[in-house]
Amino acid sequence: MKVLVISDVSAHMRGGVTTETRGLINGLVRRGHTVALASDSPLTNASPTIHIPIRLPVDSSLQSVIEQALSTFNPDFVHVICMSSKGVFNLSHVLRKFSWALTIHSLPPYERKLHGWHDIEYLHYLGRAVRFAANSLAWRWLLQKNLIPTVIVHSRFVANIAASYGTRTDTIVLIPLSIEPLMQCPSTEATVNQADDLLLVTVGGLAHTKGHHDVVKALPTLVNRFPRVRYQIIGEIRDVSYVSYLWRLARSLCVLDHISIRSELDDDAMIDVLLRADVYIQPSHEEGFCMAFAEAAARVPKLVGTSTGAIASMCEGDEGARVVPTKSATAISSAILDLMEIKLPSAHMQNRRARLDIKFSYASYIAAHERLYESML
Repeated sequence: MKVLVISDVSAHMRGGVTTETRGLINGLVRRGHTVALASDSPLTNASPTIHIPIRLPVDSSLQSVIEQALSTFNPDFVHVICMSSKGVFNLSHVLRKFSWALTIHSLPPYERKLHGWHDIEYLHYLGRAVRFAANSLAWRWLLQKNLIPTVIVHSRFVANIAASYGTRTDTIVLIPLSIEPLMQCPSTEATVNQADDLLLVTVGGLAHTKGHHDVVKALPTLVNRFPRVRYQIIGEIRDVSYVSYLWRLARSLCVLDHISIRSELDDDAMIDVLLRADVYIQPSHEEGFCMAFAEAAARVPKLVGTSTGAIASMCEGDEGARVVPTKSATAISSAILDLMEIKLPSAHMQNRRARLDIKFSYASYIAAHERLYESML
C-alpha cells in the first residue's frame, strides 16, 4: 500500500506529534508499505521515505503542493496526522477523490494557553474560551460539515470532545498510542515510607492546564505527615506568568522550600529523578493522551493521575496507581497518603508491563492503522 502522511508540525520538534509520526512511518515501512511524508523537513531516525517539502506555517501553497504529490505519488491512502482547521479545510477539497483520515490530538480551546488569571480557576478558563472562540467555532463548523471521512483520536477524552463538536460518532476511531518501548521494568520494590522524606515528581511543560498548582495546594496537608516532602517539577517553561503564580502560591501557603522547578534536564538526568521518586503525579486538567505519564509508569511504582487523556486507561487494574478528579488538591493529597501506606508486591512492575504491553503495544498501534486504511479503500 502507498500511504501519504501530511503534518504541519515541524520535523525538528521533539516529542509529541513528531515522535508519533516517526513511529507510524517506521512501522508502516517495516510492514512493507511505501510511505511519503509531506512536512517541512525529512524526519531523522525514520525509515527511508519519499519527502515532499511544505512551508510552515501552512499557507495557500499547501494545496498546490499536495495536488502535485497526489498526482506523482498516487497514494492509496492519505493520513493527515496533524493540521490546522484552515489547512484541513483546504485539503478536504484536494482529497475528495482519495481515501483519507485526520488524527486529532486536541481541539481548541483545550490545551491552549492563557497568560493570566491563574489564581481564579473559572475565570482563567472562561477567559481562555473567549480568547480561542474563533478557533473553536472553526473546528465545530468543519466537523459538523462532515468534510473529514474519518477522525482518529488517541483517548476517550478527545473522542468525547470531537463528538460534542459535531463529529459523527461512527466516523471516530480510537487508536491508543504505543507505549510498549518505554517499559523498562525496574526491579525497585515499593515499601512503606516511615520517614519524613517524600519525593513527588511531575513531568510536563509548565502551563496552567498541566495543573501543577493543584499539587502545590496539596503540599500543606502532606507536610503534616512528611515534614521534608519535596515536589520536583520537570518541564519546559511554556508560560512565564504561570511559573510566577506557582512561586506566589507556594509562598502564600508556606511551602516554598518544598518545591523545585527544573526546566532543562537531559533524558538521563530525568530518568534518574523518576527512579528516585516515591510518587509520580500527573495533575493535568486536560490531556490528549499523556505520554509523560506513560514514561513515568515505566519507572515509578506508585502513580497518581487525573481522569483525563488515557491516564485512567493506563491505571486500570493497577494497585499502585490512583486516578483522581481534575482540579482537586484534596483528592491528590488523599491519593498520595493512601499510596504511601501500602506495600506493593515485588512483581508489581512486571505485572504492569505485561498489562500495558497488551493494551498499548506498538504492534497493535500499527495494525490498527493498517486495518483502518484497508477498510476505507
